[in-house]
Amino acid sequence: MDKANIPTIEQQVRTSLNQNLGTRPYNMWFANTQFDCGDQEVQVLAATPLAANWIRDRFSNQLTQALQDAYGKDNIQFTVEVQDSPQQNATEKSVHVPAQPTQRPVIKRIRQLLGFDEFIVGQCNALACAAAKEMSSSAGMSISPLFIHGACGVGKTHLLQAICKQAAQVEGSKVRYITAEQFTNEFIASSRCGDFARFRNRYRTLDLLAIDDVHFVASKKKTQEELLHTLDAAGLRGARLVLASDEDPRQIKQLNRALANRFVAGMIAEVNRPDRETRKQIISQLSLVKGISLTEGAIDHLASQAVGSVREIEGIMTRLKAVSGLLLKSSSQLGIDSIQQVVQTSSSVKTQVSMNDVIEVVCKRAGISAQEIRGRSRATTIVFWRSISAYLGRSLTTMSYPELAQALGRKNHSTVHAAVKRITEELNSDSQPQKCGVEHVEMRELIDQLTWAVRNYAQSTGSKSRARKEPARITR
Repeated sequence: MDKANIPTIEQQVRTSLNQNLGTRPYNMWFANTQFDCGDQEVQVLAATPLAANWIRDRFSNQLTQALQDAYGKDNIQFTVEVQDSPQQNATEKSVHVPAQPTQRPVIKRIRQLLGFDEFIVGQCNALACAAAKEMSSSAGMSISPLFIHGACGVGKTHLLQAICKQAAQVEGSKVRYITAEQFTNEFIASSRCGDFARFRNRYRTLDLLAIDDVHFVASKKKTQEELLHTLDAAGLRGARLVLASDEDPRQIKQLNRALANRFVAGMIAEVNRPDRETRKQIISQLSLVKGISLTEGAIDHLASQAVGSVREIEGIMTRLKAVSGLLLKSSSQLGIDSIQQVVQTSSSVKTQVSMNDVIEVVCKRAGISAQEIRGRSRATTIVFWRSISAYLGRSLTTMSYPELAQALGRKNHSTVHAAVKRITEELNSDSQPQKCGVEHVEMRELIDQLTWAVRNYAQSTGSKSRARKEPARITR
């Protein structure tokens, strides 16, 4: 860094702290504080140990924001220490400060952005990943704005951070990753202090702006208007725009129509829940990172248990790492038995599933009605989903075959027994992928997805209380 710029940066930091904290708090804690500004780290030298502790405990967030604004980037670290020379205290009031033990300098560690190297690519996210890599280069302007959407925990934030990390490696490029909540909070703060110019300059002079969780601004009219103007101004300047949300922009409720139109003006890419092969690759990668040795059967079993999201997989792997030392007694690898033990003991909520939950979830996935499942139709599609319901009912509930037959509207339980046997045989064989709507899914993956969906549905709707009211036996 050019030494001539150091006083300018320090002055910007002091001005920002004075505006955000107020004149009196600034004069009390920062007026006699020195700033030693480096390339990636700033050393803050407080006049007294009391001031140093106070700055660490009370003003860490404000100091971080001031440094980020002054440097124009997020990866700035700072330490807070006490000045070696006691002469600075001569101009202050004579106050006796009790002796305190020497403390280790506190370093504000900025969270490192994730990169493309750590991202596992599969059928569920191939398009979004390709678009993200395109956006990280200057050629990405052709598809800007890029809008990535998908369920929670499927990798949207990872892609946004990877875009910013790779784009920031270009010399001189100004990149910013922020959540919609942070944008809203900064907008409100600038409204209160009337400093709109600095707020707008922070976002409208970038080369790439990535905003995560944009659905957060729904129903916030003023914030949506400011975000709309920010996107327009940044886009006119030639900045690449990347946005992420849990929903498709056309399905976000209470969203400004003009803002929604900006979102769909570029490329829209959906990230689906990880498929079975992708989950196995993620598990293999996490096992290497965490130093856990798993058998092929254990990896396959974990892939069947953690269907919902990547975060769910990370949670199981974290618990597995915590107890791996206890489970690894004689063998060097964890097998299926160990995995089952961890999954069972880590599940704090035992949800009771009813047959109504099974039928509800299956009908939603198949796009048919419960009356068709329980009806007399012998159409191939209906029979297939009825068999799936029977298999799930047998594996997820405590109902017997006669009880399952009654729940599915069958007169004879032998038909249910035959259906369960047929699905079991297909699971044990290398059967062809089944057509589910417009997609083709392998039988094992379909059962895993439906099992996960049924359990979550039962837990969210309070199926436990309703299941107790269902008849435990057939009324003759």
